[in-house]
Amino acid sequence: MTKRLPSTGVDGRAVDEAGCDTADILLVHRIFRWGFREMPVLVRAVPAGDLERAETVAAAVELIDKALHIHHEGEDRFIWDKLERREPGCALHVDVMKAQHAQVAELLDVADALLADWRTTADSAVGERLADALDAIGTTLGVHLGREEADIVPIVARVFTQAEWDEIGEHARGAFPKETMPVQMGLMLDAMPAGERDQWLHENLPLPIRALWSLLMRRKYTAWQRSLFPEGMPALV
Repeated sequence: MTKRLPSTGVDGRAVDEAGCDTADILLVHRIFRWGFREMPVLVRAVPAGDLERAETVAAAVELIDKALHIHHEGEDRFIWDKLERREPGCALHVDVMKAQHAQVAELLDVADALLADWRTTADSAVGERLADALDAIGTTLGVHLGREEADIVPIVARVFTQAEWDEIGEHARGAFPKETMPVQMGLMLDAMPAGERDQWLHENLPLPIRALWSLLMRRKYTAWQRSLFPEGMPALV
């Protein structure tokens, strides 16, 4: 439920109406939990010296790493300052979020450097170090996402407008190469229960994009799944 704020918000500017639907961030978090659980397994399974398979897996790791960079960049840019101004009592929670983002960023830098080496050598020792780095990200991220969902998301849902919340998604869409859209959309759909996917498509995407998904993008996403998981992709839900 939304509530009307005063014509001038606590941060000194007009706020039309507070209250937004933050359900999409739970889907994004589900994708990250899945990605940093499955990517280390894929890396460890690549035979030493198999450059073709290493490149296939490396491209998927690069995508999930980049997605996390962009996601945290959007939160840093659009959430923390507004939240602290409107809910000063959240300052300690925001400090925790910022510190955890910095910790994840350091781990991502380590993983990205190892990834650049491994994808051109398929060296098993480098691959093991890369998988360990991805495991470390997953462990740290698991704590961070849980805290964010408990301490931050409910308050954002109350004090942000829908337009302000949507800025984060617009930032992410603008930062990603267009050719990754089939995988992005496919993962979002797979992150929700099967019975909710058609409704989500109709409520969130215009007809031309839905048609493009049905005619082209879904096939590209299926091909991506099969290239990574020939025996079947592990479920996100």
